[in-house]
Amino acid sequence: MIKNKKSSIKIKDFISIGVFTAMYFIMVAISALLVVFILPGYSYVFIPVVSALLSGTIFMLMAAKVPRFGAITIMGSIMGIFFFIMGRFPGALFICIGISFIADLVAYIFKYKSKVGLLVSYLIFSFSTIGPVLPMFFFSNIYIEQLLEQGRDAAYIEGAFASISQSTFVLLTIGIFAAALIGGLFGQRMLKKHFKKAGIV
Repeated sequence: MIKNKKSSIKIKDFISIGVFTAMYFIMVAISALLVVFILPGYSYVFIPVVSALLSGTIFMLMAAKVPRFGAITIMGSIMGIFFFIMGRFPGALFICIGISFIADLVAYIFKYKSKVGLLVSYLIFSFSTIGPVLPMFFFSNIYIEQLLEQGRDAAYIEGAFASISQSTFVLLTIGIFAAALIGGLFGQRMLKKHFKKAGIV
């Protein structure tokens, strides 16, 4: 059984989860702004890469503060709900929930204490934000319809797909993995070097 008295989320844990989810949301927003300036032609597609690079510390902090099954799933699900509300690809919600659940399960198996287990969990979790960009690669017609509904003109749509190809998807996948690896390791280092010494965790 996954749920028991020790592993189940308590009322006070929801406050911590809410705080870390808000911080994670901010990091995703910052990632979007950074990519727009750094890679304007790829701005939307590579947001998950920068997000994976910047969010490792937040993920590791939450795993340390709320080492209970469901915390990671909740954080990823809230992000998925945001994507859904913003009118992104509907499947992005289920992708966020599913991938976050798997990441949560991996962390649970390692009892939220193993560095390797948490790193693997974060590598998986970092792919939860890939949902909104998948239509650009596999369901382009659906994505174009969404852009038209948002009032985007033909020039904008052409520009959005100018750099999109199957090789871009491969690059995106590799980029998320590499960024999550760096971000996760950095997060664990920060946790050990600063937050534990400060008594935060």
